[in-house]
Amino acid sequence: MMTELLAPAGSFESLRAALLAGADAVYVGGGRFGARAYAQNFGQEELMEAIDLCHLKGKHLYLTVNTLLKERELAGELYDYIAPLYERGLDAVLVQDFGVFRFLKREFPELPLHGSTQMTVHSSMGARFLQEAGASRVVVARELSLEEIRGIRRETSLEIEAFVHGALCYSFSGQCLLSSMIGGRSGNRGRCAQPCRLPYTLIKGERTVLREKYLLSPRDICTLSILPEIIEAGVCSLKIEGRMKNPEYAALTVGIYRKYVDRFLQNGKENWTVEEQDIRDLMDLYNRGGFSTGYYKTRNGREMMSLDCPSHYGTAGAKVQGTEKGKTVLTALEDLNGQDVLEGGYTLGAPVKKGRIFSMRMQEGCRKGQVLRRTKNAALLAELSAFLKNRPEKEKINGKLIISLQKPAILMVENALCQAEARGEMAQPAKNQGLTEDALRKQMEKTGNTPFVFEKLDISVEKGCFLPIQSLNELRRQALDELKRRTLERFFRVLPSREPAKEGGGGGVKEKRDFSFSLTALVQTEEQLAAVLSQEKIGRVYLDGLEGMYRGEKAARYRERCRLCGKEAWAVLPAIFRLETRKTWDREQTARVLASYDGILIRNIEEFFYLREAGVSSERMMGDGSIYLYNRETRAFWQELGLRRFTVSPELNTGEIADVGCEDSELVVYGRTALMTSAQCVKKTAGLCDRHPEVLYLKDRKGARFPVKTSCGFCYNTIYNGVPLVLLDCEEEIRRVRPMSLRLSFTTESGEETAAAVRLFAGMTEGFRLSFPGSFTRGHFKRGIE
Repeated sequence: MMTELLAPAGSFESLRAALLAGADAVYVGGGRFGARAYAQNFGQEELMEAIDLCHLKGKHLYLTVNTLLKERELAGELYDYIAPLYERGLDAVLVQDFGVFRFLKREFPELPLHGSTQMTVHSSMGARFLQEAGASRVVVARELSLEEIRGIRRETSLEIEAFVHGALCYSFSGQCLLSSMIGGRSGNRGRCAQPCRLPYTLIKGERTVLREKYLLSPRDICTLSILPEIIEAGVCSLKIEGRMKNPEYAALTVGIYRKYVDRFLQNGKENWTVEEQDIRDLMDLYNRGGFSTGYYKTRNGREMMSLDCPSHYGTAGAKVQGTEKGKTVLTALEDLNGQDVLEGGYTLGAPVKKGRIFSMRMQEGCRKGQVLRRTKNAALLAELSAFLKNRPEKEKINGKLIISLQKPAILMVENALCQAEARGEMAQPAKNQGLTEDALRKQMEKTGNTPFVFEKLDISVEKGCFLPIQSLNELRRQALDELKRRTLERFFRVLPSREPAKEGGGGGVKEKRDFSFSLTALVQTEEQLAAVLSQEKIGRVYLDGLEGMYRGEKAARYRERCRLCGKEAWAVLPAIFRLETRKTWDREQTARVLASYDGILIRNIEEFFYLREAGVSSERMMGDGSIYLYNRETRAFWQELGLRRFTVSPELNTGEIADVGCEDSELVVYGRTALMTSAQCVKKTAGLCDRHPEVLYLKDRKGARFPVKTSCGFCYNTIYNGVPLVLLDCEEEIRRVRPMSLRLSFTTESGEETAAAVRLFAGMTEGFRLSFPGSFTRGHFKRGIE
């Protein structure tokens, strides 16, 4: 399988830069539905032009539709957005939403679909699920190790795309609601405000463990040192992150990675080395606290984090020696250029050689021995700007010109994809000097505003022939126009006729049923379980991570306790289900234990695939809120696989819930919303890893405290909202959307707090108007998101 270097392009200028630097393909966002809503992005006409430009250069263009679409967007806007691009030859679409996936598969059957990293595919099970659904490529979660990627390569025929350079999210992509719940800007809608890049204090009990550090801000990744291992693991598309970056970033990162990809393809990995200057240039352009190689060979840890700097860190520029006559005296730690910028915003007026002493007027605060970092390398940016300005953009072609007396002139041209031919006027005898090869070459190689330039032009001209310059120009124009037309037409498609969509994806029941409240409860501790079992109004209990619940004997005791109290016992599966867990569960035959529960709450596609493969009926499963249900197409997608029960997505408001329907869905009316699921561990970052699960707290600048639960058995952390969701005063709206049942989700509550919350909502179901005694949020139930 060919190795592809895939570049980001947030603007047309960045697209051109990436192609000039050697990208094999680019991924872009349009005006709608992309995960970088605040990038410049492409208008519809620009997208058409970009597709043509890539195809003329023998490159591919992929469009991001990697957000979750609301019902009205998918039903009313998506077709008109994609249809002209499909006709033009769009090479693929990156998708997060399974409703979008189903819709595009039906309406545009020849369009390749790539499962976005926002789908959180984190094992070969998820990849196999996507392959069965009809995807041609999977963009794997950034958290995967090389071994996990090898597993996907062995078990599927999917193309594997993986990030090799750029920013890392703290959370598994697609599993982050932090920006959404804090400020209403959802990453699932391409509008992340990056609150993870703000400082937080880590608290354990009443003790401050780490004060005011960027605890959720990973370093950027740079994988040049392990590039051969990534390619050999089965990654065929090497993806550079950065659609929010400028054209210079695209040019440099693509150019450097092109160099090393070609080096590996030509020479293999023997004596693999990376030149120090290339790393320095990449760091000069953009880095956060240095680089790491990401998760490929490291599970997690402090060395992957940029605790002291959430933005561009630069490189060591100058060291403070002291002060003299009101100026700061410094020593240059490397060659500095005029117009370079040192941290603090200080611009150099003239170049300074490494080791030379110079002085600048700076504000007080610089201490002797302090290293000031260079945050702008003016010479590097000037070099990149000149590269973009002067590098020819045209595609090389071959041609053959034949001119014979009393015969039409013929120009044949070809590129890697096709051939074209044009015939002109008949050549006449020359009255004076006839056409020479040199004169013809000079004229025919004037390709002007066309996208082509002759790499090779063979000329056969009979002695004594004459043709007017105008005729030669017209011959060239016709041949090149025909070559362009034929090249682009190879990618054009005809829209299939639209058939009415099949019925499906409704709220789960055809007829109106009498509505009445029924309560369920999710518990994470023994104390919460005891409190819930004593409450008559709870009809179902979800057991989430209780000790021993996945093992036969202990599971039987949990089930028996619930049934003796007249309640169903459901098993809750982990937020992330990786290869290690699968191996352990296979060895311990956990699927049999899970099948003994009254039902199973699943949180990702891996778990659905695992249970189905183990013979557990999907009728006995329910999708949690992390299996997003934003539109009826998504429901239909899952219904076709046998999944019949869902959880209302936490970002929808009442109107949007009504659009989707929720009579087959459970509505969470109480609980701390999970804001992030991360492969990182705050305890390990703080040097406190003891593999003992517990709850710590992150405190932000405003004093809000966010619980962090360390799930050591599965090696991930969950960050919860600082205040619980409480819909106690939303009875009228709840009745209007008619959910299947109401869930109380307990996380950090004591037994007493658990029982009190159950009593409050039991009172609501009986018509009492009650109020919650503490701070709370209604989430997006009334306000929604953009």
